[in-house]
Amino acid sequence: MARAETTYTPSTTKGLAVGRTSPVRRLLGSDWRLGWLLVGPVFLILMGLLIYPFFDAILLSFQERFIGKSGHWIGVKNYTDLFTNANTHFAKAAWNTVAITGGAEIGKFAIGMAMACVLNQQIRARNLWRGLMFLPWAVPAVVTAYAWRFLFDTSGPINGAIAQFHLRDDYIYFFNDAKIALPALILVVIWSGTPFWTMNFLAGMQAIPADLYEAAELDGASTFQRFLYITMPSLKHVILVTALLSTIWTSANLVQILVLTGGGPNYSTMTLPLLAYLVAIPGTRLGGGAAIAMTMVPAYLVLVYFLTRQMLRQE
Repeated sequence: MARAETTYTPSTTKGLAVGRTSPVRRLLGSDWRLGWLLVGPVFLILMGLLIYPFFDAILLSFQERFIGKSGHWIGVKNYTDLFTNANTHFAKAAWNTVAITGGAEIGKFAIGMAMACVLNQQIRARNLWRGLMFLPWAVPAVVTAYAWRFLFDTSGPINGAIAQFHLRDDYIYFFNDAKIALPALILVVIWSGTPFWTMNFLAGMQAIPADLYEAAELDGASTFQRFLYITMPSLKHVILVTALLSTIWTSANLVQILVLTGGGPNYSTMTLPLLAYLVAIPGTRLGGGAAIAMTMVPAYLVLVYFLTRQMLRQE
């Protein structure tokens, strides 16, 4: 009697191969070792520079700790003090942060969109104007702050022109008047941040097909209608990303406010980042400063969540 021979079909061979594969390899793929080898250094850097300091700051916010001394656990006392102790000026700083961020973002959006529309046209010396437009964004924040401090000083060019043309009987004390300091500070933030918006809007406009504008023009659409129904919808993704990044950067702004006003006069320009710095470093209360900084995290998480979900839905 002839012995039956066992043959393996391709499907049987494939099933045996899968059976010998380890669960880790099936989950991560055949190149998982190489992948972790490449990702490992980046992961370690992120752990050392971002993730570990972030969670350490969270733990620090629940401690009473001074510079050069060991801390002890006090629970949520640092947070409750912010909302119950009027001397912390937390509410004033929170409102100023929202006001500066909101006012600056509206101004940067309007001016940035207008500048992008102009620079997107065929104008004389367009490359030169584009280079000059990026100059405020390229200048370091400290240099920008001292330049505007000189311009707004009582002996600066602005007050000099006011005295020269007899526009007022007295100087304007921009950063010493509680009513003027906040608008003047918003103006500085708009000037230094508008190039970022303009750059992104201009790049987005360059990617819009010219055929859309030509077809709309043939249909009798005006310049405003082409902007409203072609340019704005095409820039929706760019606007969302730019608004997200700019809002985070503007609300976390510290250097310019510290140099120009130091939070004064009478806390009229105090913001949460500046208050956290003053409490933690000059005030030596590391736990209290960390608690102030942590109050901004939920707002950032909510903003990132909704904007990311909107971008993914559009994608």
